[in-house]
Amino acid sequence: MKNRKTIALVLAFIGVVMTIAGPFLPGGTHLVENDPPRVGHVTDLISDGAGSVYAGTQAGEIWHLSQGVWQPVQLDLGGHPVTAMLTEPGPKPVGTAAGLFALPPGTPPLTGRVSSLLETDGGLLVGTGNGLRLLADGTWQQPEADGNIYSLFAQRRGSEHWLHAGTIGAGALYALGSAPGGGWSPNNSGLPDGVNVFSFAATEGGLLLAGTDDGLYWQSEPGRDWTALSSALAGRRILSLYRQPTETPDEPQRLWIGSDDGLHWLDLVEDGADLTVQGELIAADDPAHQPRFGVSWIVPTDGGVMISAGHVYAFGATRVPGWYWVSLAGIALILAAGWIMPRPQPTAASVG
Repeated sequence: MKNRKTIALVLAFIGVVMTIAGPFLPGGTHLVENDPPRVGHVTDLISDGAGSVYAGTQAGEIWHLSQGVWQPVQLDLGGHPVTAMLTEPGPKPVGTAAGLFALPPGTPPLTGRVSSLLETDGGLLVGTGNGLRLLADGTWQQPEADGNIYSLFAQRRGSEHWLHAGTIGAGALYALGSAPGGGWSPNNSGLPDGVNVFSFAATEGGLLLAGTDDGLYWQSEPGRDWTALSSALAGRRILSLYRQPTETPDEPQRLWIGSDDGLHWLDLVEDGADLTVQGELIAADDPAHQPRFGVSWIVPTDGGVMISAGHVYAFGATRVPGWYWVSLAGIALILAAGWIMPRPQPTAASVG
């Protein structure tokens, strides 16, 4: 009797532990799909830096992710694919394949495909397939910057401030940060001829990084030669970049890289106007977990990063596959313990 009770208690204890532990068993760090319940592929992804993520879709919808829950943003974009967003869609203008929406009242409309948006000291800078547009004092200006503009970025290094535009087929352009509406100059020394510039980032000290259709390059400031950063990325399309902030000045800077073959990272060491790679190019996940399409956007989250590659994926710690079987087995052990546990024997009634 005592042995049966002991066995039952042990089984019950193990069952409770397994039932509770199942959802918390670590399954490694992986890319896991975390899509909004939307129609059409995700075409733009941004983070507001305060824990919220916004995803724009091909169907002209915008979804807001906050505290793990996706909610639709009530904004009528006429069903046009979302192509560019700022920090908060709605209060801030939204770029689509057909023009700008949610402009301030009284602002003249801007039609045509919008590829990128950047808020500058001189107004809202807009990248289009036919050059740049600048919204300043309620009117549209057309800076001297021809070409199909794909990406926009602001670089600050010390007291210097520059604006950069990546183009399709014409490399990079730049202007002084104080004069976004002025003349823009080519910035292509060291880049391949006719290169496409898809993405920009900057190091902690303000060195500029550019992702192209022929690898990853860096330069200290406009007019200096661009230098290839890693031979492992030569010939690859670098669609997106995100440089993770460091916690201490001495630690390497992690650069997240999105390309046609998934999400990778490099650790960078910055020494004044010099930049080197520490270690090798690392794939964020094994090929089975990498997205099927190119990684177009990388944004920070509280737990790591999120990416868009047709769908939205979160990169971080995951549960072990089949964790629920562990919990179910724990419940089965608890039931078995109840079946094994001896019952009290009835006592014979005394006869008076």
